[in-house]
Amino acid sequence: MSVLQRMFLVLFLVCLLSGCYEDTVELTLNYDGSGTIRQKLVLSERFMVAISEDKGFQDAPIPDKEELVKKIGPAIKISSIKQTDLPDGRRVIELEGTFSKPEQFFLSEYCRGSIKLRIAPAGDSKAAIYWSKKESDSTGPSLTQLYGLAKGLHIKRTVHLPGKIEKTNGLSNKAKNAVSWIMDLRNKEGLAQTKAFIEGPDEGKGFVVFDASRLKFSLPLKVAALPEKAVEEKKIQTESTGLAVEVAWISVQRAKKIDGTDIVKNSYTEIGIELSWNEGFHPVRCEKPVLLSLFDDRDSDLVTGEDPPFVQLRIAEHLKRKELKLRAKAPSKNARKLKNLEGYVEVVTDVTKELVVLENVQGLAGKESMGNPVLDKLNFRIKSIKGARLKVEIDGGSEKITSLAMIKEDGSKVKKSGGMGWGNSYSYDFDEDISALTKCELEVVVAESTAKVPFSLKEISLP
Repeated sequence: MSVLQRMFLVLFLVCLLSGCYEDTVELTLNYDGSGTIRQKLVLSERFMVAISEDKGFQDAPIPDKEELVKKIGPAIKISSIKQTDLPDGRRVIELEGTFSKPEQFFLSEYCRGSIKLRIAPAGDSKAAIYWSKKESDSTGPSLTQLYGLAKGLHIKRTVHLPGKIEKTNGLSNKAKNAVSWIMDLRNKEGLAQTKAFIEGPDEGKGFVVFDASRLKFSLPLKVAALPEKAVEEKKIQTESTGLAVEVAWISVQRAKKIDGTDIVKNSYTEIGIELSWNEGFHPVRCEKPVLLSLFDDRDSDLVTGEDPPFVQLRIAEHLKRKELKLRAKAPSKNARKLKNLEGYVEVVTDVTKELVVLENVQGLAGKESMGNPVLDKLNFRIKSIKGARLKVEIDGGSEKITSLAMIKEDGSKVKKSGGMGWGNSYSYDFDEDISALTKCELEVVVAESTAKVPFSLKEISLP
């Protein structure tokens, strides 16, 4: 399956391809690491309807300014944000914001996960900014089908740089030190240009290398091991938890054809890292590790630029430590060392839970509100109750529900037989029919404390 097919799979899955979707971002980076950003989103009426019918899909585009503000978090200081609903049903969201430090913006989930920009060193006195789109390994529509279904899709990223452009695969204005990358399916001309970019040697991954001799900040950027959220103002101290991540091992796999030539797509670097903590403390769960920087001694950037899939890993009570894995590109053929390895693991260190009892679950099925402030804050909904299955939706998915029980008239609980789901939607299966029961008891997580725990390795020799 082609890169372009995988790129638009998310839109295809949520049935958003029948309408217009535009996402443009303009970033200005200054010498001192501060900067400004402008973003504009345009969503068609059909796009809006499709999103409203699929609120449980985590990767769906942002539907309103409230969700956008939530996604941005502390990444930027928003100076203005405006949402306009046009007479033809389109919605336009426009925002402007600033950031004071490069870490604040480039290491944020908004930058890495939403607009997909990354900054890294690129040799002596040089730096690079990369742009890539999230991909999936699932099957999807053909290129021709995508043009017919997704016509109206337009994604653009523009970066104003603090130094002279050395090289880029984007559209550059060297007089203004600016470069743009565009994905355009609005017409046949845009399709041809997009196809050439996606199916070219860089596979749709944009880059620009620029003069970094005057930068007043160091690369690669590093993550500080500080908590990002607090539970009821209670700060988690990393000294007492002893949270630490170390690089445990590194291996390189090179796939070759019979004639001895490399198969690049099947060659990779695998990194094993170990999360540990103090005795007497136990973390709740963790995300997959994030690789921020990795180079070989030929100055090849080995970070794939693709965010790991959304997978949260529960940490069993009996564990004293946990090993995690991540992948990067294979080093250059003549490389002898790896260097500047930087990354982090986001760990949930503590949670606050609340018990909620719903008395009329049959009447609440399909409603937008449960009439409970705790559940409404989490956008919890009962989607349906049929036979022995209960389907629900909640921001954060099943990780936000630590227990759920259907209660009989005698007060006993119906035994669960399993469950399944993805994103914000989840279904619970029971051993018997629950369609006549009216009472449900659930325990939900209302607050979490998280910490980004960094790991790094300055240099390691390759075998």
